Amino acid sequence: MKKYLIVFLLSLAHFFSHAQVSVTPQADFVELQGSQLKYFIAGSANSDIQSVKSKLDQFKPINSRMVNLGFETKDVWFYFETKNTSDSRLIRMLKLSNPIIDEVDVYKRIGTNTFIPIAKSGDQRPFSWRYDGSRELIFPLKLDPNSTNGFLFRVNNGGEQFYFQSSIEKGSSIQIKHANKQVFYGLLFGIMIFVIILNLSLGILFRQRIAYIYTFYGVSFTLLQLSLLGFGTTWLWTDQYFISNRANPFFASLGVFFFLNFTYRYLELAVNTPKIKPVIRFFQIILLTNCVISLLPGTVFMNISAVTVNAMTLVLNLFIIYPLIVTLKTGSKTAKSYLVAFSVLQVSVFAFVLRNFGVIPNSFLADNGLQIGFAVEMVILTFGILLRFKLMNDASISVLAEANELKQSLNIQLESEVELRTKEVILQRNELEQKNEEITSSILYAKRIQNALLPSSSYYSKLVPNLNVFYHPKDIVAGDFYWVKRIRLGEDIWKFVAVADCTGHGVPGAMMSVLCMNALNESARLLEDADPADLLTRVSAYLRDYLLTDGLELSDGMDISVACYNSEKQILRFCGANNPLWILNENEIQVIPPTKRPVGKSESSLAFELHELNYQENQRILLFSDGCIDQFGEVTGKKLKTPGLKKMILEKYHPDPKNHLQNIEQGLLKWMGNEEQLDDICMMLIDLN
Repeated sequence: MKKYLIVFLLSLAHFFSHAQVSVTPQADFVELQGSQLKYFIAGSANSDIQSVKSKLDQFKPINSRMVNLGFETKDVWFYFETKNTSDSRLIRMLKLSNPIIDEVDVYKRIGTNTFIPIAKSGDQRPFSWRYDGSRELIFPLKLDPNSTNGFLFRVNNGGEQFYFQSSIEKGSSIQIKHANKQVFYGLLFGIMIFVIILNLSLGILFRQRIAYIYTFYGVSFTLLQLSLLGFGTTWLWTDQYFISNRANPFFASLGVFFFLNFTYRYLELAVNTPKIKPVIRFFQIILLTNCVISLLPGTVFMNISAVTVNAMTLVLNLFIIYPLIVTLKTGSKTAKSYLVAFSVLQVSVFAFVLRNFGVIPNSFLADNGLQIGFAVEMVILTFGILLRFKLMNDASISVLAEANELKQSLNIQLESEVELRTKEVILQRNELEQKNEEITSSILYAKRIQNALLPSSSYYSKLVPNLNVFYHPKDIVAGDFYWVKRIRLGEDIWKFVAVADCTGHGVPGAMMSVLCMNALNESARLLEDADPADLLTRVSAYLRDYLLTDGLELSDGMDISVACYNSEKQILRFCGANNPLWILNENEIQVIPPTKRPVGKSESSLAFELHELNYQENQRILLFSDGCIDQFGEVTGKKLKTPGLKKMILEKYHPDPKNHLQNIEQGLLKWMGNEEQLDDICMMLIDLN
């Protein structure tokens, strides 16, 4: 008996002598790989810590850089140990690279055989459980000084693709990587949304069904990318577990369905390969059926739909090769652009699907190639659609040239035909006017998108009570925007508000406003103190970095006023870039001056200046863009200017801040009258008490 006990203890010691993860205060990033991470597949999807901790000797090393178990439905447990050789407790973050894993439970080992729960998260858990509201799966670990710390974590992905890389990182390192990723994804999805709007406009303008089909394809796959990257759970269907669990197979099936329809029309397969039409219809039925299956309750249906859409994607990638070759042999110019786009997309799709099946490990191409390939493919095929329209237009011009030659030879006989052509030109002119109206409707839809990016009244009223906004763009879309954020810094909660005026107005200004809003959001995540000057410095650096074109820096940016205040301490801090802050009560207005330079590229080297003061009772703050003071009045024919605005604000004072701002708004519109609005107008009034 004693001999068996010794063998058991030696086996147990051998198990726990596996490679430990050494963590030092200087290490920003340590990847869990090889023998450092061991795993055990439980017998069901409902295992618990009590049943698993006694089976630690059955855990096997991963022996790779990543975990990839295909479509595993059972619980998988992972164990690793860290070695903290420093004299202080270290806080590190366990990060799993796949943000849409259904369930993750993390336990810390205490003593020999005791594990205590320390964190829970996952796509099928409340979003509020996620660390710091991040879309990524991050779990804080407390590493005791001069000790070995053991950790167990359970992962269940409900039969979806079971893959992730795991690492131990500093929180600051994660924040920097997150900021860089957000900029990358912002640009990527910006391209996708732009291409979607462009194709929708082409469909409306030319009344071509192929453009509409490609628009639906773009929308479906863009939503799929949002879901795969965790943005869907963050923004669109937070805590909607059923939608979160079914979004991937549903949007993937729908996207492949529309892409198959687009391919059929774009390559003109009805003419070039008419015999494959029944096969196309068969694939379409399977894809639509799979969409329905993905929405049926039950894990089995979700698993079936996930496997089916991955398998169908691989099959269709091979199937399309034959009709593509046949079409290329006809000399089709549009087929060449399809070949390029198809090649780019298929490399990324194959890498993505093969990674889902566990055939290839994670890499930059496997992790991000689907998004990059999709964006590149969308751009190339959009040019292909434009080429298709151009060829159609060239054919029309050729027909018109032949008609003119015929007219010259048969002048008398074709006078009636000339009159008919003239009528057609008039009809075309009228149709073009109608197209312009439809394009305007598309821009109105873009306005809805921009308005969705601005904080809604229901959103900012919860974050900052007694905040009121007057927003009056010059054109349909605007370069002005307002921004509201509540940030916890240490033990204090600070409320940040801003009004910004980006370079230009209309569509260029709106595009700048989206970039600037993204820069504000990303810079706010990196703040270590409630410092608006530090915030503007970070935003300015962002804009300079991402407004580089062929080595030349674009002279674009924004004027902005940013304020933050602490309601408990009654502290107000302000920093402005060419835009001031007004503090007012019923009788007077105090002006807090800005730094005389814009955010972004500037000839000035001035540092942004921070103002801090304690605010008093009955005080309000006003932030505004220069569109109101530069506006001409109908009666006077002169600009309102700063003195005129101050006078109007005091004359329109009302005890209720909401009524106060409404009075100012009515006064401005009355002053403007029928005069043309020169610039966007944005104004924010906050009662600090």
